[in-house]
Amino acid sequence: MKVKPKAAVYWYTLRTPKVTPLSRDLSVDVVIAGGGIAGLMCAQKLKAENKNLRIAVVESTVCGGGASGKSSGFITPDSELELSDLVKIYGPHDARRLWDFARGGVNSIRDTVSKRSLKCDFVVQDSLFIANDKKGLDKVKYEYDVHRKLGYDAWFYDKEKVEKVIGSQAYEGAVRSKETFGIVSYLFCQELKESLLRENILIFEETPVIEITNERLVTKNYAITAEKIIVCTDRFLPDFRLAEKEIYSAQTFLAVSRPLPYKVVQDLFPHGPMMVWDTDLIYQYYRIVQGNRLLLGAASLFYTYRGKEKRYAPRVLRKMQKYLKAKFPSLKIEFEYFWPGLIGVSKDFLPIIGQDPVMRNVSFIGACAGLPWAAAAGEYIAERLVHGRKDLDDMFSPERRFPINRQAQIVLSKPLSFAISHAIKKYFL
Repeated sequence: MKVKPKAAVYWYTLRTPKVTPLSRDLSVDVVIAGGGIAGLMCAQKLKAENKNLRIAVVESTVCGGGASGKSSGFITPDSELELSDLVKIYGPHDARRLWDFARGGVNSIRDTVSKRSLKCDFVVQDSLFIANDKKGLDKVKYEYDVHRKLGYDAWFYDKEKVEKVIGSQAYEGAVRSKETFGIVSYLFCQELKESLLRENILIFEETPVIEITNERLVTKNYAITAEKIIVCTDRFLPDFRLAEKEIYSAQTFLAVSRPLPYKVVQDLFPHGPMMVWDTDLIYQYYRIVQGNRLLLGAASLFYTYRGKEKRYAPRVLRKMQKYLKAKFPSLKIEFEYFWPGLIGVSKDFLPIIGQDPVMRNVSFIGACAGLPWAAAAGEYIAERLVHGRKDLDDMFSPERRFPINRQAQIVLSKPLSFAISHAIKKYFL
């Protein structure tokens, strides 16, 4: 008899955080709202650029308690858009600018883990973008060609070669890339928090922000006055009237299996574990994680744009089980944990980075679909504040042109506008 998996985030079972809420009014140079990867990497970069800055970070739950910490931990430049998608949409020059931006996020996370000795289940895992069918094979071949033409390393695998690295005969081909890795992002955030505290960066958890003004960040009982305020709350930016029309959310689901015998892991990945995602419209992705468990991610169009978190989705769980049976029919894998994740998205999948037009001391980051994009965005806005960096403002500004404009969005509704925009960007350009 199949046992229903726990509706809980597996990562949260690995560590109980030490929490310090805000307990007094403060005055600092910079206050950051949001203790996910974007906010913490922003704080780290600010301190590195100016050690004299007085910096505070405020988080409504715990650091890594939101989208950052719930994620799959895939650290790769790929997100909702592949490199080939970026080339089709923006052309080779701007695609390279964006890809190098994301690669910078990958490198920053790796360097942070190494230099600070963060214990976050860092595991080198190459990436495998894998074709589910003949049509997907064309996509994979194009992805490989684009990598090579732009000078990025990649390796194409035909069906026979795929069968040697993935224990399945159900895939048609793949493109492999290196210099990627996996982490438990919740542990990354908690470890980085502890390290930043030792550098005298103030970090307050379980401290929800209820109001942001030009000079103050207000919580229920106390306030922080600052010369600069940076809001890194991803899909919650609209709660503070920031990028209200430009940010929405998309929902995916993750499941983690019970610990697997070594033989099963070897059957799944005969030449060593990798991070895998496929070419389906609503794609599946998987890797081996802490405790010798299989992590599998999937979604359903039925839930993707609903806007409110669906804690348990039997439809998606059945889809996951069906997928594993089709791809790995001889393996018996039971899921122990199953949870949802809502991530902030823009209408073109690129981050939203800007400055409020009225509250000029307030800057913000959101819609960073992918941990490296969030890390890179956090560092970008820190460099923007300290050095006036603006080289990618044209790509990330909330005022840029989107497939569905604000007037049309009013008529169509926000969920439909984002769904149509994403379809246009991924499949019709």
